[in-house]
Amino acid sequence: MKLGILKSYPEIDDLVESYAHACETCGVEYVILDLFSDDWIEQIRTSKVDGVLVREKANIAEYKEMYNERLWVINKYLHIPIYPSWHELFLYENKRMYSYFFETHGVRTPKTHVFYSKRKALDFCKHTSYPIVFKTNGGSSGTGVTVVHFQRKAQQIVNSIFGRFHSRLAFGHLPWTKVAGFFPVPKFGMSQRHYVIIQEYVDILTEWRIIKLGDTYAGYMRPLENGHGSCEKMEYGMPPIELLQLIKEISEKEKFDSLSLDVLIDKHGDYYVTEMQSLFGCWAAHQCEVNHVGGKIIYDVDHFEFVSGEDFFKYNGNVLRVDDFVKKLKVGYYYDNI
Repeated sequence: MKLGILKSYPEIDDLVESYAHACETCGVEYVILDLFSDDWIEQIRTSKVDGVLVREKANIAEYKEMYNERLWVINKYLHIPIYPSWHELFLYENKRMYSYFFETHGVRTPKTHVFYSKRKALDFCKHTSYPIVFKTNGGSSGTGVTVVHFQRKAQQIVNSIFGRFHSRLAFGHLPWTKVAGFFPVPKFGMSQRHYVIIQEYVDILTEWRIIKLGDTYAGYMRPLENGHGSCEKMEYGMPPIELLQLIKEISEKEKFDSLSLDVLIDKHGDYYVTEMQSLFGCWAAHQCEVNHVGGKIIYDVDHFEFVSGEDFFKYNGNVLRVDDFVKKLKVGYYYDNI
């Protein structure tokens, strides 16, 4: 068994390295393949790998487009399985697709509107109830999320996205970030033009991240920070069984290999799924705790069971990914999907 690991942007070299460490831990031969190389197709074709491990960077639209194209070629034209699957990676960091997926699959989510018409977007802003939430299509850690309380501000955002006078003059809606935690800087690479995503505002009490990698489950609460769940802090406890069952059903029905769900809980105890990711950070060696003991959760016959252990998610969860990928390759799991 030989796996390829895709290398691309230098910013994710550490994640490529974690895949390599995971392969070594699992005793799996691997080769690193440069997706930026001019001869990337020939490089992958001649590598004779049984499958390819993917980690992508999708916070800039052009990055996402490049990955979608080249992963399609690897999976559909070269007939090499990729992990996570192409279906999962097409959804990755694509909030338009999240909304379509949730609506067609009956998953409870805040009502989401995607407008490609300036007139219809302005008309919606005129007649809707406030606050509402504007979102960019990509962006993690709460970037690209703007809570708007007044119609005038909503109209300003719509005009910037579609152009106040003409679409060719659209500057786009820019999310901002802070450098060193203090200095606001516009993220020009994430400028959104010619479509707008507007979501119902949910007054949330807390947020859960629920994870499934192979046969392993986990989850933790993310305390509120600036109106959304913190990506830096974790509060532990056994995740709600309803949410574990939800991620199990989605993964099995859609044949998703690697999945996380971000779930808002309101003051009435109702849940709303806002995002689904095939690639996500697992910076701690465990992603759940019960009674202050780290571990993982498995599904045993007819119930979810906590198993203690501190290093199930080491190397950013990639040991679990490599182990799951190898098992599925050995039984021909991907033959019908490529």
